[in-house]
Amino acid sequence: MIAVVCPRIWAPATRLAEIVDSCPTSLVTVDTCLLSVILLTGGSSRRMGRDKATLEFGDDTLLTFHLQRIPRTFPVVVVGEPVDTWPQVTFTREDPPGAGPVAAIASGLEHVSTPIALILAVDTPFALPQLLRFELGPESHALIPRDPSGKAQYLAGLYRTDPLRYALQQLGSPEDKSMRELVCHLLPIEYHELSPEVVHDFMDLDTPEDLVIARELLASQPRVRP
Repeated sequence: MIAVVCPRIWAPATRLAEIVDSCPTSLVTVDTCLLSVILLTGGSSRRMGRDKATLEFGDDTLLTFHLQRIPRTFPVVVVGEPVDTWPQVTFTREDPPGAGPVAAIASGLEHVSTPIALILAVDTPFALPQLLRFELGPESHALIPRDPSGKAQYLAGLYRTDPLRYALQQLGSPEDKSMRELVCHLLPIEYHELSPEVVHDFMDLDTPEDLVIARELLASQPRVRP
């Protein structure tokens, strides 16, 4: 996959909001070279009891649900098991497999050439439209949502790729490192305070009970219905 780097890295990612709103449930062509998507699909999924990427969601799997909603001009890197039906997507694995989200990000970033990366965990199915509305400030190295309880959603945010590479270098080996350890080397960070109305858009599917709730939300929200 070849990504062309746009020199206007100060431009906000939120220019995509109108396109996302007008066609929220299918791939659309977007004229941008600012942003790549790194979709993280690994993890042990102990509480869910199975690989989350393969969960039935919408008309197919949770992985397919995500990939069908990413605008097609974005380079997409999936960190996880490869799927033959998506030849336009770059698949890679963290080293070693199961080494955690920081190692997965490091692996995905090796295949990214754009100045901004949208990092998203596969178990956060509704966050993409919201993230594409966010504006990453010119002085910020990352924009991370934070819910009303103060929990930061590190795996559903926008990151400038050069500072992120530097943070990974400062961290050393990414194996089994936490996202909190990584972002300590990524300052300044901007936090987007989530209102109660959009908190469900950033829900994580950690348990079978969470999956039931997400399927109910999927059926009641046309903007994310397949």
